[in-house]
Amino acid sequence: MSTVPPELHPSMTPLAPPPPTPMGDSGRRILWIVGLYRAVCAVTLLGAALLLDPRTLSIGNPNAFITGTGLYFLFGLSSFWWVQQDRLPLPLPTILFSLLVGDVFFLSLVVFAGGTFGAPLPILLFPQLAAAGWILRTRTAFFHAAFAAICLLGLDAYRAILGMVGAAQVFQTGIIGFGYFATVGIAVALGRYTKQSEDLAAQRGIDVANLEQVNRLIIQDMQDGVLVVDLNGVMRGHNAQVTRLLGGFGRMRGGMRLAEFSGTLHDYWRRWQEDFTEPLPPFKVDATQRLLRVRLVRIGTGLNGGTLIYLEDLGRAQAEAQQMKLAAMGRLTASIAHEVRNPLSAINQAAQLLEEDGAVAPEGTRLLTMIRNNAKRIDRIVGEVLQLNRRDRQQPETIAFADFVRGIVDEIVQAENMPPRSVVREIPEELLIIFDRGHLSQILWNLVRNAWQHGQKKEGSIRVVARAGYMGDAVICELTDDGPGIPAELRPQIFEPFFTTRPGGTGLGLYIARELADANGATLELLPRSPGAQFRITIKRASPPGRGA
Repeated sequence: MSTVPPELHPSMTPLAPPPPTPMGDSGRRILWIVGLYRAVCAVTLLGAALLLDPRTLSIGNPNAFITGTGLYFLFGLSSFWWVQQDRLPLPLPTILFSLLVGDVFFLSLVVFAGGTFGAPLPILLFPQLAAAGWILRTRTAFFHAAFAAICLLGLDAYRAILGMVGAAQVFQTGIIGFGYFATVGIAVALGRYTKQSEDLAAQRGIDVANLEQVNRLIIQDMQDGVLVVDLNGVMRGHNAQVTRLLGGFGRMRGGMRLAEFSGTLHDYWRRWQEDFTEPLPPFKVDATQRLLRVRLVRIGTGLNGGTLIYLEDLGRAQAEAQQMKLAAMGRLTASIAHEVRNPLSAINQAAQLLEEDGAVAPEGTRLLTMIRNNAKRIDRIVGEVLQLNRRDRQQPETIAFADFVRGIVDEIVQAENMPPRSVVREIPEELLIIFDRGHLSQILWNLVRNAWQHGQKKEGSIRVVARAGYMGDAVICELTDDGPGIPAELRPQIFEPFFTTRPGGTGLGLYIARELADANGATLELLPRSPGAQFRITIKRASPPGRGA
């Protein structure tokens, strides 16, 4: 006959001990206070038994009284040590009732041995019963009051039978028992009210935290820049759009004075403090070439007051209207480009056949070469125009930025016959971005090729440096060349379509790069650096795997 191990038999599975009871800070604090009170009462009674004359205190049985107070003293110390443990091994109602049983038992010994002196001692139980009512907040607390009242009334009834006390003492104990119920009732009501207040406060705290998070997300996603300044002109907060509009990446830090960050904004803020009604004209940011309108709003009162500074990009509405026009034009030019390429191919092929046939006179060979070169140039322009149609077809993904830049730079170096170390890269390996891989490849290809064509064409002529943005939600990539730079009068036109300073250029490279950056939620801008040109692209940063966004 086979036997089933007990651990595999359902009916023989040993019962697991009850899990430790978690307790809030307020409940543990009350248990600690009541435990200290119990210990102090026990010390006081033991001191009275040992130091005072029993006849003065009218103690009936001094030896029994000393023994009872000693036992009560040991119980008080042990219970005080017990309630201070990190995890209590019993459920909370069981702990409270066990402590009450110990109080009633040892206090009954003291009352019985104390004679006349022990008559008022039942009033010592009021704090324990009040604590039970406040912590439990249920009808179970009234059972504690009933248990204590019945035990003490039974003790006094027994003493009355023995002739140790009179009927008045029994009546007095009955009044104390009634007080037990009243105390527990008040404690339960206060406990329930406190619990409701705690729950309401906790819910309000959650609501406030959620609202704060929502506000923070809304502010971070706003198209306008938002800057918080206190009464002393110290910046207390801002969203990422502020640094994008003002071009202050790397310089902005918490606790910085507004005057250190932007002298223009500080001047506007000071003028607004003096006269709220004074109109503030828009101003242009040299670093980003953006026209901004400033709006200031007072927040808070007194010493807790401050100012909200809103920065609105006036060029955004114009840019959006322009984008709509360009989108329509892009669709039109795309259809035209497809139609142009067919006859263009025929022209190019005919010129090539004439050149190979040798029937053309030598003086006509130069004309055929011009036809073929210009056909290739038109084909290149058509190809770049067709790139605009890719703007709205982005497929963003998480990309390891350092690996991607390393691979695309190697391709460009090989394709453009550049020296192996012509592009210097300084990109942390841990940076992850969210971008369309094809779009990012086109942007970097245009920027690196443009920098090489205008640079000194030697090792280290181009530097690509990337870092995490100030807010931690962006990656800042800056590409610098060692060329002569871009004249100040040409900077506003550098991203316009078909604008070029290079003979044979199409003027679409930087325009397409900026369009593709905007399509992916990034920004491409020209920084005011001299000599050389410095472009900055701000890309949305991705969270590392296993970490929330």
